[in-house]
Amino acid sequence: MAEIQEDIEKWYVLGCLSVHHEEKVRDALRKAGFRSHVPMKYEVKTVRRQEQRTMVPAITGLIFVRATEEALKEYIRHKSRESIYMRKSTFSNKQDYLTVPDYAMERFIEFTNIRQEKITYFKPEELNLKEGEKIRIKGGIYDGYEGTILRFKGKRNKHLVVQIPGVIIAAVELEPELVEPLNNPIEREIRERPSKDVDGDKKYLLELAEWLLENQADKDVPKVEFNLKLYELKRTRARLLKFKGFTPTTEAELALPMYLAAILLDEDVEAYRQRLVKATGKLKDTSKLKAKCQKAMEIKHSCDPSVASEHSSSERLNIKD
Repeated sequence: MAEIQEDIEKWYVLGCLSVHHEEKVRDALRKAGFRSHVPMKYEVKTVRRQEQRTMVPAITGLIFVRATEEALKEYIRHKSRESIYMRKSTFSNKQDYLTVPDYAMERFIEFTNIRQEKITYFKPEELNLKEGEKIRIKGGIYDGYEGTILRFKGKRNKHLVVQIPGVIIAAVELEPELVEPLNNPIEREIRERPSKDVDGDKKYLLELAEWLLENQADKDVPKVEFNLKLYELKRTRARLLKFKGFTPTTEAELALPMYLAAILLDEDVEAYRQRLVKATGKLKDTSKLKAKCQKAMEIKHSCDPSVASEHSSSERLNIKD
């Protein structure tokens, strides 16, 4: 069984005793046919009285290499010109060599290669990380990336954190509007105080909902722009959750955008539909608002996969007067 394990390629963690030779070790390993990675960061150095930006290893003496145990030991014993060694695991009384699962290593490399100048690296002993909130990035260079978000002491903004336990931690500062929490209802995702301008917010929510519905299938609309408007929709909706209209008109004006927002977020659609039905029923038959509300309810009905639609998606999504 041990012989089988030695034939399997894994990501091993190497230490380097030669100061500032991490890149040389990495390049030599690559020339020898191994995949190798050294986390790098930007640093400003003064050379001949002039400041120069340069790339340097993020953590002194740290190198990753993908190889079989036997091949790596053979390289270290007979081919390496540098003083390197295979680090032992701290999780098994140092009986085993420290390895990193493929998925974790590939994820770490992808994350740290996107925008190296914005990433801060830490050794595990430098931070006492607690389990943070699971989030997804919506828009920007990390669009679609999922990870853990934390706030560091002395730092104003939150950071997306990716780590290889016991080895290295990488953190990048995030723009708050691009963060979307995972596996939480909207009321928990977006913490907003009740609206101080209900009329203004319900009009804004309707504008956002109409724009998003009209453009959700348009490939020419930048994803960043769409995601930012969707985030604004969530925030505005959260500010209006506790409000109801005092008259049939004001209730319908509020129920309509709340229903459209529910469609976009795919949350509590039927509950908001019933609210809109009730509000619409109290409006006069000659009311333009009633016609608009009825058209919105038809949109949802025709968008239902179980109901055949006679209209194109652009026609179904057009609810403006």
